Amino acid sequence: MNHLLSKCLIGLLSATILTSAVACTGNEDIEETSTIEENSQAQEQETLPETQTAVETEDQTDDPTEAITEAPSEPAEEFPTEENPDETVASDPEETTDPSPMETEPETQMPLPPADFEVTEEGDTANVSSPSGLTYTVSGYETVDGGAFSFSDTLTIQFPADKFTETFNRLTLSYDSTAPVKIVTTYLTDGVEHSDDYFLEAASGNFSGVVNGFIDDLVGASLTRLTVTPILDETVTFSLKDASTELMAVPESSLYIENERFRLGIDLGWGGTINYIRDNQDQLPKLTNLVNKHDTGRLIQQSFYGTGPIEGVYQPGISFETQWPYNPVQGGDQYNNPSRLIDLVITENSVYIKSQPQDWSLDNQLTPSYMENTYTLQEDTIRVDNRFVDFSGWAHPYAAQELPALYTISYLDTFFWYDGEDAWTGDELSSRDNLNFWGDVNYVEDCTFPVKEANTETWCAWVNTADGYGLGLYVPNVDRFKAGRYEYDGSLNARANSCNYVAPYNTIKLVSFEPLEYSYLLTAGNLDSIRATFTKHKDFTDNADLHENYINTRIPSVGGDITQLVFDSQVSVNALSNHVSTTVTFDEEEQAAKLTAGPEGDANVTVAYGNYRKDLTADVYTILRIEYMIPTDNAKKYYECDLFLCAGETMEPTGDARLRERLTVDGEYHVLEIDLSSKSFWVGEIHKIRFDYFDNASAGDVMYIKAITLE
Repeated sequence: MNHLLSKCLIGLLSATILTSAVACTGNEDIEETSTIEENSQAQEQETLPETQTAVETEDQTDDPTEAITEAPSEPAEEFPTEENPDETVASDPEETTDPSPMETEPETQMPLPPADFEVTEEGDTANVSSPSGLTYTVSGYETVDGGAFSFSDTLTIQFPADKFTETFNRLTLSYDSTAPVKIVTTYLTDGVEHSDDYFLEAASGNFSGVVNGFIDDLVGASLTRLTVTPILDETVTFSLKDASTELMAVPESSLYIENERFRLGIDLGWGGTINYIRDNQDQLPKLTNLVNKHDTGRLIQQSFYGTGPIEGVYQPGISFETQWPYNPVQGGDQYNNPSRLIDLVITENSVYIKSQPQDWSLDNQLTPSYMENTYTLQEDTIRVDNRFVDFSGWAHPYAAQELPALYTISYLDTFFWYDGEDAWTGDELSSRDNLNFWGDVNYVEDCTFPVKEANTETWCAWVNTADGYGLGLYVPNVDRFKAGRYEYDGSLNARANSCNYVAPYNTIKLVSFEPLEYSYLLTAGNLDSIRATFTKHKDFTDNADLHENYINTRIPSVGGDITQLVFDSQVSVNALSNHVSTTVTFDEEEQAAKLTAGPEGDANVTVAYGNYRKDLTADVYTILRIEYMIPTDNAKKYYECDLFLCAGETMEPTGDARLRERLTVDGEYHVLEIDLSSKSFWVGEIHKIRFDYFDNASAGDVMYIKAITLE
C-alpha cells in the first residue's frame, strides 16, 4: 500500500495559550494563535461490498456510487462499483429539539446509599447483598457504612461463580462514587482470563461498556471480579448497587441510519466519527458522500488539546518534527490506529457512541479520556450532541479547541460565513473561493475568520458554487472559524487526499473530570436553504459549556471605526490577533493592552483590518500612530520594533514591506507616528499590520498599548 501524506499540523505550548501551525512542506515556523488544525495521515483502506439492514451497516466502505465520479487518486480496485442497494428501512421521525440524552454517568454527585445493604464482615472481607439482590464479596477496604466502602488503594469485588455465567459483550453497573475511579473487569472466555478497564465519573448513576474487541465479535463469559482504584491520591467511598451483562447484536464497523432527508454514516472502527452524509432530497445525481474520510484524522469528529510534556509523568510524541501536546482525537492517531469503542446504543433515528480516543502524536496510545456523541436525524438537520471528559488529572493550559473538526470532499470549493453584526436578518454573507492550506504558516491569518462580538449567526458552509450545493455547520457561541483547502482538485471522491476543512474555535482550558459539552447542527442544500434552516433553529442550544474555562477571543464590534483602536476593555484588546510568543491581556490599572513577550522569540501581534472592512485603502490612510509605554524594569534600555505593512498585493508579512523604528523605555507613554504616504509598498486595500513590538526581547518583557490609529 502507498501511504500518502495529508497531514501537517501544529502543537506547541506558549506560556498561557497552546497554539501553533506547521506547513505541509515541512516549514516548522510557529504561529501561536492556531492550535493544530488538521489531524490526518493518509492510509489506503481495503473495501468490501456494502450490506444493509434496518439500521444499515457496512465494513469501512464508501457508498458505491462515489467510486465512479472521477479517476481516483488511489488504485481503482480500492473502490467498489456495484449498485447501491435501496432496501434500507428508513425512519422519518418528527423533528425534535430535545433528542434522547447521552447515556452517561450523571454529572452531579449524589448521596451514598442508605444502610439497606446487607453486609456481613468476616475478617478482612465483607459479604454484601445489595437492595437489587446482587451478592458479592468485597476486600481491600478501610471502612464500610452500609454498602459504601471507603478505600485508598484497590477495592476488589468478587462475584459468585454461578452469578454471571452467560456469554456477554456489554456490562452495565449501577454505582455511587465520591471521586473518579478506574475499574477493571475480569472475565473468562474459553477458560482464559481477560480484563477490560474503564473510567467512572464521581457520580450516582449507571455506566455501560462493551468488551474490548466488541466490533470484532469478541465476547466474554463468567464475569468473576471487579477492581476499583482511585484516579487521584485520595480516599474514595464506593458502592456497587447492581451489575448486569448482556449479549447485544454487533453491527459492522460502519453503520448507517436514514430518514427521508438524510443518510448518515458512522464509523465504529474509527471512534464513532461521522464518515458519510448524503442528502436524499436535494442530492445531485453525481454527488454521494459529502464527508472526506481519507484517514483517522479527517471525518467529522471531536478533537481537543491539552498539556505539553510533564516531566516524569507524560511525554507526548513528535509529529512533523514538532513537539505535540496532549491531543485526544476521536478517530485515531497519526499512525491510523483506531480509537476504542466504549459503548453503543442504536435507535431508529439516533446513534449514541462512547469512545476512548487515541493520543494523536503517540503510536497506539489511548488517552485517559472519553468522548460521547449522540447523532440524531431530524426533519431538516442532523443534530450532534458532544461530551468530553478528561480523566488524566493533569493541569492543562488554555488552547484553541476545534468544535468540531469537519472535513468535506474537495468538490465543495467555496467557504461561506456571516461576517457582520446584524445577525439573522439576511444580511450579506462573506465568501472565499481561493483558500489555501490552513496549516501553512504563510496562510494562518488568511485562513482565520474571527467572529465579531455582537454576531450570533455563527454558521458556515462549504459550497460548490457551480452547482449551488453544499454542507452547512452551525455551532452557537463560537469565536472564530479556521478554514482552508488541501491539495484542491475539486474531487468528488470521499477517500481522496484532497479535502476542505473547517473548525469553529473557542479558546478553552480543559479541566480534568469536568465534562465539556456542546451541540451542533448539520444540513445540506443550496446556500439559501442552509441559511433558512439554521435561522429556523438558531436557538436550539446556547452551548453554555463553551464559555466555561474560556478566554473570549472575539473581535470587538467597532463598526466602521477599526481605524481608531482604543484598548480600554478586555474585548477591545481582541483586535490584537495572531499572538506569536506573546500573551495579550487587558490591564485594569493602566487601562491599556498589556503585551508580554514569551520565551520563543519573535514576539508579535497583528491588527487584521481586512477582517473588519474591505474598503480601507492606503492612499486615504497614510498616518499610523501607536501610543505605547515600556516599563523601566524591562530587560533592555531600548528596543527596536518592526512593522510589516500588508496592503495591495502584499497579503502576508514580507521584508519588502517592513519598517524598523526605535522605542523609548522610560515608563512614560509616547506616540510612535509614521508617515506612510511615501512608501512604495503602501498602496491598494489595507489587509493587516503585523507589529513585532520588541526586537530580541527577553521572556517577560512588557509593553502597554493604549491605542493604534490610522488617519
